[in-house]
Amino acid sequence: IMENFDIKSISNKNALVLAYLGDSVFSLMVRKYLVETCGEKVRGLNKRANTVVCAKAQAEFMTKLMIGLDEVEKSVVMRARNSHINNKAKNSTYGEYSLATQFEALVGFWYLTKQEDKLNAMFDRLIKEKLC
Repeated sequence: IMENFDIKSISNKNALVLAYLGDSVFSLMVRKYLVETCGEKVRGLNKRANTVVCAKAQAEFMTKLMIGLDEVEKSVVMRARNSHINNKAKNSTYGEYSLATQFEALVGFWYLTKQEDKLNAMFDRLIKEKLC
């Protein structure tokens, strides 16, 4: 479906739309990893997933990722940062929620531009150690 889009057109998409997609992609990556590696019941899997699929953890991940981003990725993140967000997660600050939105927009961007290598490297570096 996304074959007609290039990096430039995807990077110019609404940042909150990228974050919307990125939230789902990240959640799926986490849950897939847990199902493949942890032999727990659903309650245990969900408890583990919630340690990283939350605004506080995603804000931490975004802070660590900022240093290695290229100019296009920084542009996506900055547009997400500047987006008008009317709400926040109940267990986070507005700052954490903003960083989490930036993280999700970046994940959505990487997904749509088929940069699985960057998604997987981020996941291996920042996420796996927090799950099992």
